[in-house]
Amino acid sequence: MQKSFQKATIITINHFEMKLYKLSLTATALAFAVAVNAQSTFKSSLPVKPGKGVTVAGTVECDGKPVAGVTVSDGYEVTKTDKKGAYYLKSKKQNPQVFITTPSGYEAVREDVMPQFWADFTMPADKYERLDFCLKKTDNKKHAVIFLADIHLANERNDVDIFSGPYVDRIKEEVSKLKAAGIPAYTINLGDGSWDLYWYAHQYSINDLRGTLNEADYPTAFFNVMGNHDNDGATPAGEGADFRASLPYQKTFGPRYYSHNIGDVHYVFLDNIDYINDTLENPSYPGITGRRNYKENFTQDQLDWLRKDLAGVSYDTPVVVSMHCPLLRWKKNDGSAYRLKPEETSSRELLSILKPYKNVHTFSGHSHRQCIVRMPEEEQNLADHNISGACGSWWRTRATALKNLCPDGTPAGYELFTVDGSDLKWEHKAFEYPEDRQFYAWDMNGVKDYFANNREMRAFLKNYPKWTDYSDVPENYIYVNLWAWDPEGTLKITENGKELPVEIVTEENPLYTVSYMVRNTIWLNQVENKGYQKPRKFQLFRAKASTPDAPVEISWTDFFGNETKSTLDRPAPFTLEAL
Repeated sequence: MQKSFQKATIITINHFEMKLYKLSLTATALAFAVAVNAQSTFKSSLPVKPGKGVTVAGTVECDGKPVAGVTVSDGYEVTKTDKKGAYYLKSKKQNPQVFITTPSGYEAVREDVMPQFWADFTMPADKYERLDFCLKKTDNKKHAVIFLADIHLANERNDVDIFSGPYVDRIKEEVSKLKAAGIPAYTINLGDGSWDLYWYAHQYSINDLRGTLNEADYPTAFFNVMGNHDNDGATPAGEGADFRASLPYQKTFGPRYYSHNIGDVHYVFLDNIDYINDTLENPSYPGITGRRNYKENFTQDQLDWLRKDLAGVSYDTPVVVSMHCPLLRWKKNDGSAYRLKPEETSSRELLSILKPYKNVHTFSGHSHRQCIVRMPEEEQNLADHNISGACGSWWRTRATALKNLCPDGTPAGYELFTVDGSDLKWEHKAFEYPEDRQFYAWDMNGVKDYFANNREMRAFLKNYPKWTDYSDVPENYIYVNLWAWDPEGTLKITENGKELPVEIVTEENPLYTVSYMVRNTIWLNQVENKGYQKPRKFQLFRAKASTPDAPVEISWTDFFGNETKSTLDRPAPFTLEAL
């Protein structure tokens, strides 16, 4: 249903040259004002014959020939191309664009990092227009997906140079190896590629992210979902704020929800951010008018669309659903129970829609932590993957000459998802560590000594007394921070050939305390920061050794049987060089 917004403020962003218009507009017309150029500019010579009431039609072709059976949608209506490659929609143009679901064995053509799978409307809702699409053939039955999350580029702390330099170089190395094996690669970014708070102050908005990717010669097609920080914080609060705040994103990266087929897998992309942006009386950041607050939920419109999208997808087809906020979270850090993370009603409806499918994986970011939650098989065949942030802790540990570290201690990295037909595998890879490293391990006697004698640490604990003082830890403990723990994997800690009992604890990561908390409080004279008073506790593993000086063997075997081993020689001092 179209809704009218009285005296709406439209902001068109082009390197922050803003033009303001005071108008009374429908949501559709508001979208046109911002999104005026179609992403796909392909013009086909194949014929179309739109009937009465059709407002958008076009063709999908490959090498000049029509491609039949391609799904086409405006986010509300869903249709397929006929044997002549033509589609017809009686669209009300409630979203700014029409998009295709690429069929298996094809890719949408692209001239830069973004595949041209959508085209922006340029005519009013009651006027007919033609929008065409072009595909190219590719053998993608075997393929790989690089999942990124929370890049958070904001033109600060050298973030753009680090990401587009060494981080993209690491991804290029990964893609080069895949290409040598004949495996095409794709990237899915799980939201928060930008940081709404700094769009105007630092002159880096969501459209600059696309420019950064192109300038870095990013090596794969780049699919995106929308995060809370990818909304325009200059959007006035009120009815339709979520839609209006998303328009710069939609202009840059296309629809907020859509799907593609790659090989034998059906990939779905959803938006579970409802951006509210309540008005601030005294805004403190240039251009930002609201609190940038939001709710986590799936709109009914996209869930209704998803039912239509999946209507022709076999229950045997693996389904991968990407979103920004995680769908599930452990109730306890031992993985024994789970809870729904976003708003429960819409999350349960999503689970209900996905329940008939035999192999479902959901991927998300937002939390800047690494976590996999498996639903019990008797309930549903679904695994929820929450991916660590590519920015670590907002680039702050990297800015002080250390490596990027997330709040749970996981190094900044990405998830490599490899597919061979319906066989799916995944592994976490850190940007700044060798591929075969999967954990940190500490001799807690060394940590105990550091916390007892380091002057900056003592100052931090005096000002933030709720944080754990590891100088009180009992003697001879070994702590392990597994970067990608899976309840189906096996961790072993061995001393002198004897396997030690391992327990899961929920505590602060000592490396995070030293590298992030001390440097962002004591170094910056933030001795009364209320946001830091509550300790950040995450999953760690520990075992008690019998001696203070015997070496300890640590072995982690993941769900797929891949084993990573390391020897911790003791006594081992705790230093930041351990990063």
